[in-house]
Amino acid sequence: MNQNIVMINLLFNILLFIIFLGIILYTFFYNKKHIWKLVLLTILSFVLINFLDWKYSSIAFILLILPIFFYKRLSYSMLVSISMIGSLLGAFFVLNYYLNYDNNFMILFGILSVVFICVMAIYGIFHNNIIKFFIASNLIQFAFVFLDLSVADLTGKISTLGVIQIFNYVIAGTLLFITIGILNEENKFKYISQMQGYYYRDPHIAIFACIAAISLAGLPGLNIFVSEWLLFKTSFGINPIITIWGIFAALLLFIMYFKIVYIMLSGRRVKREKAHFTLQLYNWMLGLAAVIFGILPFTQLYILGLFI
Repeated sequence: MNQNIVMINLLFNILLFIIFLGIILYTFFYNKKHIWKLVLLTILSFVLINFLDWKYSSIAFILLILPIFFYKRLSYSMLVSISMIGSLLGAFFVLNYYLNYDNNFMILFGILSVVFICVMAIYGIFHNNIIKFFIASNLIQFAFVFLDLSVADLTGKISTLGVIQIFNYVIAGTLLFITIGILNEENKFKYISQMQGYYYRDPHIAIFACIAAISLAGLPGLNIFVSEWLLFKTSFGINPIITIWGIFAALLLFIMYFKIVYIMLSGRRVKREKAHFTLQLYNWMLGLAAVIFGILPFTQLYILGLFI
């Protein structure tokens, strides 16, 4: 195994640990009976990344599809686990595929990815169900991973575009899943509209949820904006259509994610409550990472440069 592969695997192990740590803390406080499932899924993912041929990680596409058909049967913690780990393994598979094979349809795949993002963003804008919203969000962010790798393959910039989207999504996506999950478990919410005025009930969790949402929306100053800026800047030199569609998709995503911020800040709830301190501390870590990597983009580029 050459040094490059070792470092790529190390990066994905770190990202897997970040996801696992966040979800297991959430599951411990709110859904203990599903801890063993999370541990088993994490061990399987660890084995796929480190000990089996990378082609076996194609199981990720099954994980990405499962929530679409079985979201009513999955607990929230398992939905989060399957979605986030599915995206991570999917990124691992696609990255290795691009590193090992040539493909003559990268431009087509890139355009189709942007169109898919637009369609799913429109779906997310008009959907009020929290679970369906998150399924759409996860598919959108994975499509961005696919788009980044398509553009990276065409330009030979795997070292920057190849892993930056999944790196940032693990931070912002995990933060959003956990913060909204806390609201969901403590208040049994099923719809986004039921979170109205929640900022005034638990400001800490609401602030972190807003940071995660506007980061996923690609707002300048937060970590995922760096990914999108590099993507659209690079794709313009390949085919301006990708960039134009990408900017349109970014506008749709802003509307889709900003509705969470708007609903949380509108209205007022008198009763105050606080989430568990350990979860708040974890949210602080992810929230600060989203801000630091957004304000100081060279920091995440430097870190990723150590691995690929």
